[in-house]
Amino acid sequence: MIAKNNFFKDRIADLFELEKDRNPKITQEEFAKKCGASRSQFTGWLSGNGSPNPDMLRQIAIVWNVSVDWLVGKTDIKRPIEINAAHRADDLISDLPPEAIERIEEFKELMRMKYGKKPT
Repeated sequence: MIAKNNFFKDRIADLFELEKDRNPKITQEEFAKKCGASRSQFTGWLSGNGSPNPDMLRQIAIVWNVSVDWLVGKTDIKRPIEINAAHRADDLISDLPPEAIERIEEFKELMRMKYGKKPT
């Protein structure tokens, strides 16, 4: 469970207010349902009585695209940081002649032997 503090209380209230700005007709019950909670759980959170379990906390973070750390006050960075690996989609050796590709394979085998890796 989250330690009792005002961070979660304030931040869940902020999320609800932002959602009300986007959708003025949203009710506490509808908002709570999106969080995977009941209306009574949600009103408890707003009043500072209670907090979500870790699974529900992750659910809230996913649904509202915020970080769990922001929800619990560990950071002021609201949005989760996305890390995208930079992988090359192109084939680096496709334009080489067959002889060059063969030399590359021989070199790979030499490195495997030198560093004790079995050929794949």
